[in-house]
Amino acid sequence: MIEKIQDLLEKQGYLKIESNVPFVKLYVQYELSCAKVIQVLDCVDEIPITTDQYTVFCEKSKEHIRDRGYEAIDFLTLIVTPWITEARKFVLNDDHCWIVNSNTMALILYDNEPDDFYGLRQLIESQAIPATGDVPVNYAQEGAGGYAGYYDSNPRQEKSFAREFTPVNTALVIINVMVFFGMSFIGSTENVEFMLEHGAMFVPYVLENGQFYRFFTCMFLHFGFMHLMGNMVVLMFLGDNVERAVGKVKFILIYLLGGLFGSIGSFVYALLYNPGIVSAGASGAIFAIIGALLWLVIRNKGKLEDMTTLRMCVLIAYALYNGITSENVDMAAHLFGLVGGFLAAIVLYRKNDRSIV
Repeated sequence: MIEKIQDLLEKQGYLKIESNVPFVKLYVQYELSCAKVIQVLDCVDEIPITTDQYTVFCEKSKEHIRDRGYEAIDFLTLIVTPWITEARKFVLNDDHCWIVNSNTMALILYDNEPDDFYGLRQLIESQAIPATGDVPVNYAQEGAGGYAGYYDSNPRQEKSFAREFTPVNTALVIINVMVFFGMSFIGSTENVEFMLEHGAMFVPYVLENGQFYRFFTCMFLHFGFMHLMGNMVVLMFLGDNVERAVGKVKFILIYLLGGLFGSIGSFVYALLYNPGIVSAGASGAIFAIIGALLWLVIRNKGKLEDMTTLRMCVLIAYALYNGITSENVDMAAHLFGLVGGFLAAIVLYRKNDRSIV
């Protein structure tokens, strides 16, 4: 099957580039300033690499093409193997990766993967042969040759990372809830003096007493149950998207750095306009997650899981409007958090980083 794929690519004008790795084949077609690159992994006998190594191979292949003077690269990996279940782990970390069943030449596609790559899908499907015996292939859709192979009962499987447990995001929600109920047990979270005693932001205490820890502690305090619930619902539904995309370490960095940026914005606003304000809440960090998600959607060509650029713009507009029209809302924390999260994501996020962090 590897030979058949190589023959198909060469007939389409792709040039083979020699690789130092025996099971990695690289095929390139140059068009003006753009290079169409297909990386073929020969995993017929076994899958000899981990997800970390796979990420390295992809980056090395792209770097090799960039060294030839091509910055614009359209890249696709074909993993040719009979070990479909094991090969799926690479799909979780790469949204430009197809699996080809080496037994039947059946092409296995997943949601969020490209439906085609310059006509390559039709070429591969034209070579597919019917499966025999107990090979679990679903022929629900027909391709150019009469068969398009998809494993499992559903023709197009959604990426499993869309359902993965996100421990850091879940832990942050739990921490915020535990802090709230712990404080509610010893006092009233709607009492300004009580909140001030337990770490809420207050400009005079920061400037006169040097209590800079308030920039951090205020991120985990909430004025009342509804304040807590409003923030935690947003965090639960959006934070998991960001954590899956960037990884655990970078997610917590975005949350904390963006939240601190929001605290700084709240501090500056209070300093300039009303030093007597006592503020608290995770909204700066929440808006940092929203800002980070906006960059992730933009960086992934307008779509990340079920989020699109349009949805993100509507979400941000609604969140800002809701803050402007509501009483006692710290808009400075929202805006600074939004910008802080967006900038943090630009610095920290690289596509396919999930396998590393």
